[in-house]
Amino acid sequence: MTNEDKQFFEELLGGLENMSKGFGYKYNIFCCEQAILISELGSKEKIVEFNKEDWNKQKEMVPGLSDEHSGNTFEMACRLAISYLPQVKAVRRDEKINKILNK
Repeated sequence: MTNEDKQFFEELLGGLENMSKGFGYKYNIFCCEQAILISELGSKEKIVEFNKEDWNKQKEMVPGLSDEHSGNTFEMACRLAISYLPQVKAVRRDEKINKILNK
């Protein structure tokens, strides 16, 4: 996870202090890292459909999906993935711009 990603999620979850509350920082970072993977599905609709699939299908759809999920971490990761979609689009846009500029 990049520093920019950490900053995005910290802001989304109410700051670094809030990231350490509840189940703790490690728990929240795990959900955020998994959200980044899930967001690669590319749209809210695809993430919602992914969430409805059985575990084996979900593992096929998102390589790298952790076996360490509880129901709670999985749901949180899916919700965070939807919130993260604008970041994915911005990164892809930046990559396209860099390709054009570097030709």
